Amino acid sequence: MVNVNVSSTIRLSQLALPHLEKTKGAIVNISSIAAHPVHTSQAYYGAAKACLDQMTVQMAGDLIKKGVRVNGVNPGPVETNFIVTAGLTKEAQDQMYGAMNSANSAVPLGRIARPEDIGKVIIFLADRSQSEVIIGQRIVADCGSLMKNTIVSAL
Repeated sequence: MVNVNVSSTIRLSQLALPHLEKTKGAIVNISSIAAHPVHTSQAYYGAAKACLDQMTVQMAGDLIKKGVRVNGVNPGPVETNFIVTAGLTKEAQDQMYGAMNSANSAVPLGRIARPEDIGKVIIFLADRSQSEVIIGQRIVADCGSLMKNTIVSAL
């Protein structure tokens, strides 16, 4: 979990840094609402994402001195084709789809996020003209599920 969620982010950021310094670019790390202090059955995943959130804040403090802004996005459940491509059994797929249908009615927005919803947040944070004053923040994009602690507690 840490290699995928933290170490790879550090390495990619290091590789991109020379270009980002020249262009006054931005890093937008993708974390998860699992990083927030609520009970889930995904302790290792949540801990790795919490580490990524802390790394986002620390990198932001260091890199803003070089003109590079660092922020993060903490999505909640997102409607993707992961269930199909993950190689899950039919029974596990049905269980995941059932959880998704329950999630749609459980969140305040009445649906879970779509990839384009999260993409818009990432584009906003990456665009200096729109978000220059946002530095070291983690934007929760979960359709309100964390507010009700509905989705996260079901994970």
